[in-house]
Amino acid sequence: MAPANQLSRGAVLAFSLVFIAFGFFPILLAAGVVRSNEGPAPRFALAAAGTLFICFGLNMIVDFVIGDGAGPDGDFKPGTPAAIRAAHRIVGLLILGLLSSLFAWAAFGPGPRQFVSTVTLSFIPLWWRSTELAGRIWFGAFSVLLAVALVGSAISGVRRPRRAINATNAR
Repeated sequence: MAPANQLSRGAVLAFSLVFIAFGFFPILLAAGVVRSNEGPAPRFALAAAGTLFICFGLNMIVDFVIGDGAGPDGDFKPGTPAAIRAAHRIVGLLILGLLSSLFAWAAFGPGPRQFVSTVTLSFIPLWWRSTELAGRIWFGAFSVLLAVALVGSAISGVRRPRRAINATNAR
């Protein structure tokens, strides 16, 4: 039974399936199955956005429906099978990679961009707040941060199981 402040497995599964279902629409747009009169987003960006939603849903299923959720330290509970941990890491890397690629496309992709600033910061000059250059710089900076997080997570994902295996063999 889930604690009072935690969703049940059925509720998590329902939310996960909603995320997965939402992911199929942009993929169908990218494949040309569904047509839209909206702006010209490249097919890969639509497919990446849809796949991102599917990965979010899959990650929730792996973590909280198949797995037993997180322990007090934020990591999986002791005894969680290695396959669940590996699936979590792989889907997590996919999420970071997809986010990084979408941010990189917004920053460095061809064509004009329109960025709208909804946050007003007094220390940012007015001419900087919603220009294409400013938006590209912000998206570029975050795409680099996401790429660094992707590399760091990949390295950590390889090292962590090795440390656990070494610790087990040392006993």
